[in-house]
Amino acid sequence: LSFILILIAPYAASFFNTKAAIPILYVLAISTFLGGFINIRVVYFRKELEFHKQFIYVFIPTLFDIGVSITAAIILRNAWALVFGWIVRIFVVVILSYIMAPYKPHFRLNKEESVSLLNFGKWIFGSSILVFFITHGDDIFVGKLLGTAMLGFYQMAYRISNLPATEITHVISQVTFPAYSKLQDKSSQLRSGYLKTLQITAFISIPIAGAISFLAPDFVRIFLGKKWVPIIPTLQILAIWGMVYSILETAFPLFNGIGLPKITTHFNFAKLALLTVFIYPLTIKWGIIGTSLAVLMSSLLVIPFVFYKVTKVIQCGIWSLVKLVFLPLIGTSVMVGGLSLLKYLIINFVNLTFFIVLIFAGVLIYWGMMHLFDCFGNYGIKLLIKKQLSLLIGG
Repeated sequence: LSFILILIAPYAASFFNTKAAIPILYVLAISTFLGGFINIRVVYFRKELEFHKQFIYVFIPTLFDIGVSITAAIILRNAWALVFGWIVRIFVVVILSYIMAPYKPHFRLNKEESVSLLNFGKWIFGSSILVFFITHGDDIFVGKLLGTAMLGFYQMAYRISNLPATEITHVISQVTFPAYSKLQDKSSQLRSGYLKTLQITAFISIPIAGAISFLAPDFVRIFLGKKWVPIIPTLQILAIWGMVYSILETAFPLFNGIGLPKITTHFNFAKLALLTVFIYPLTIKWGIIGTSLAVLMSSLLVIPFVFYKVTKVIQCGIWSLVKLVFLPLIGTSVMVGGLSLLKYLIINFVNLTFFIVLIFAGVLIYWGMMHLFDCFGNYGIKLLIKKQLSLLIGG
């Protein structure tokens, strides 16, 4: 991968008409090479559910990355700050992987195990390639068609709108994949585990998406400034996509965990095909707003088919899934309506203080609705949260 990256660096820079990217790509190629020396034993942090180790393994390199990047940004004031932060991060990851997992990898060829791993891994590998084009294809397209300035707007909107939802999904998928693999022969426990995962994911990601979409205009004006105002519609659409993505992604660790990664690959291929169909006409018509709509539609249209497959795998009715998503949607709608009324009645211009007040008010309204669903709709979210907290504290 490092060698390929070095070879294509001049062509990639020419594609985006940005020659300054060539030396940056060369250095990033070196970081990819260094990353290949990470101790493979760290995979057991997740496999054996050693999440305290996984947290340290991720958190410490992140601190180094942030510290170096911010310091270098103050001194250099250019893109190299991010590059240096990333290089330091990789160094720390490699060193930490051998400190925390004292294991020396060595070469051993086992034909039977290799065949088994290849049969399973080819679908994971194929799915990973598809996910790369799904998550970065829109960036490549916007950068080429609309220019680097529009790409900057689009990426800022993408990161702000999806950071909470995608981080939640990332953490949950790391936990659930090894859990599902241990429960794949226990249908009732597998069904219960997935429904709880979907419930907690929807409970968190849906109100976050609603809040980001509603507060986007005020957030941009307060924290980013007037020059970033053009990203507001894109940010709002991508916030909805973040919600859809987080719900959709609960299914893929399930398919992989029970030994059916082929299903994940097929759905990812469908998402990429839909994105390919929608992205050009919508981007030509509405710019980065059209791109964000293409991204949203490519995931939204796949959800019914994914949910149908999930019901077959865990042997449950479709309402069992829909209910867990529908109730947080109602609660979020009430929350947004309440915040709109509050904003209209009290003040038209939102400053930092009132922005914080709106956030707290939104939390109270949403939690109040969930409490009502708990009492009268047998939603069960309070009991689920209580159990999960007790497990974390006990563990």
